[in-house]
This record gives sequence, structure tokens and C-alpha cells, in this order.
Amino acid sequence: MSLENTAVAVRESEIARGAAERPALPAVPGGFPGRVAIFLDLDGTVLDLAPTPDGVSIPAEVVAAIGVLAQRLGGALAIVTGRTLADVDRILTPLRLPTAALHGAELRRCGGGRVADAGDAPPDRLTAALGAFVDARPGLALENKGASVAVHFRAAPERESEVRERIGDLVAMLAPEHELQPGKMVVEVRPRGCDKGSALRRLMSEKPFVGRTPLMLGDDLTDEFAFTAANELGGASALVGDVTRPSVATYRAADPEAVRAWLVALAASA
Repeated sequence: MSLENTAVAVRESEIARGAAERPALPAVPGGFPGRVAIFLDLDGTVLDLAPTPDGVSIPAEVVAAIGVLAQRLGGALAIVTGRTLADVDRILTPLRLPTAALHGAELRRCGGGRVADAGDAPPDRLTAALGAFVDARPGLALENKGASVAVHFRAAPERESEVRERIGDLVAMLAPEHELQPGKMVVEVRPRGCDKGSALRRLMSEKPFVGRTPLMLGDDLTDEFAFTAANELGGASALVGDVTRPSVATYRAADPEAVRAWLVALAASA
């Protein structure tokens, strides 16, 4: 299913509630720590959004809290993100957590085991065409992640329609085996079949996640895949931020600052 249709495909009964009607993320999830698995998006969820992908930062105490939580959960804490695995490790150093990077195109299992094949990268002709498109339009930025390529328009939000339309045309012409992944002020081109829901399900089928109930925290349209997967596996999901779009998330969190405080408090809980 393409991301453009994700929110539409969610059952109407699940998306009718507004943000105010969605209960707050519980201070201590049910089954913590022995029967729950926690999955975290990064940008807009744990990290405040920054003008550029390299501009993010995270307090040392939050990194430490994530490390403590991973230990208390027996390793059943994973990062699920559109960033590369190298980016995740840089941001969360010295941690090396189970990670579904690039929406699952890069997958590291618990214990730092083998990384899944990232699949075919977008062809050079597409990357070159996107580079020419970006270079001709001030405010746009190209990010080549290897297995995917993204165009950011945070500095030129008025170009959103133009970006989506043009990238859609280029993908159809030059890389039909890939698809668009719209996100928050970004449009990404990824291999078909890579999404955060599939990645969450894959991790949940392996130790130490198997047999636990998942809790997924995210903020973006790309996280809806993982929300749906977590819910369908008997777990829960939390939408971060003041978001008015339809969502299947079962809980809410005010903003990344609230999520960081939640992580620190949960790590310190008895």
C-alpha cells in the first residue's frame, strides 16, 4: 500500500477521534517491563525537529534513560526511523540498539547482529534529476541516504505541491520500482515494500520482542504503518505533537519534550 493511501485505508471508526479525545500516554505502560516492547521514532518524537537533518540534538540524560530502558526491557527497545543506521548510532552514541532504519530497508537485530539487505538504491539518473530540481529552487535540500533519497522543503514550505508533483513524475519515469514516502516537510523516494509497519512486525517476530506487546511512539504520517502494526499485534501506539490529521494512534503525547521526560521518568520508575 502506498503511503498516500495509508490514512485513507485506516478504518473510519479508528480515526474519528480528535487529539483531545485520545488519552494521554500512560506514565507506565501495561506490562512494563517484562511484557512490553517499546518502539521509538526519532525526529519529531524523541528529537525536536531542526532546520536540517544534521541540526538535531538530544540531552545526554535522555540517551542514558533510553539505555537503562533497553536493559530493563531485556533488549526489547528499538528505533524505527527514516534515518540511516549510521545516523541513529551517531545521535544515540554510545548506544547500539535494535534499529529499523530507512523505514526498514536497514535492519539491525538485538545484540548488533546482521543488518538486513537495504535493497536497490534509487538509480543514479533519478538522483541526478532530483539534484537538478533542487539546485534550481532555493530553500530545497537533497539528502542521499543510499537506499533512499529525500527532498526537504522545510525552508520553502510553499513549494510542497510542486515538490510532490515533480518527484512523483520523476519516479514514474525513472524509477518505477520505487515509491514516494511523503513526510513532515519532506518527500522521500524508497524501495517498494519498505515501511515502518513491516519493520515493526519483523522485529516482533524475533527475540527479545516476540511474545511481548508493542508500544510505538511516532509523530509523522510515515509512522501510521507502525501504529497499525502495533495495534493489530495487541499493543498500542502514541501520536506525538499537536496533529490534526487522521490517525490510528491510541494515545497522545504533547511534544518531543514530553516524550523525553516520559522516557527519563520511566527509566527511573520502580
